Amino acid sequence: MPEHQSPCPRQKELIEKVQRHLLNISELTRSISEAIAHRNENTAAELDKQVDLELGLKERAMGALHEHRKEHGC
Repeated sequence: MPEHQSPCPRQKELIEKVQRHLLNISELTRSISEAIAHRNENTAAELDKQVDLELGLKERAMGALHEHRKEHGC
């Protein structure tokens, strides 16, 4: 099994950014579920828009992480 080296400071920052976006998506989708259960369609629709925005941010963060690993070799 190959050894994993500690991430460099930039990679660690990028990983944390991706994780924050994933947690935000998780919290938003949980809130959507609650809004739907309480028949609050307007809130659910607004939260759904926020999920779409957060997904875009997560994708850009994932791309930056991938590019960093490719260029930096870590």
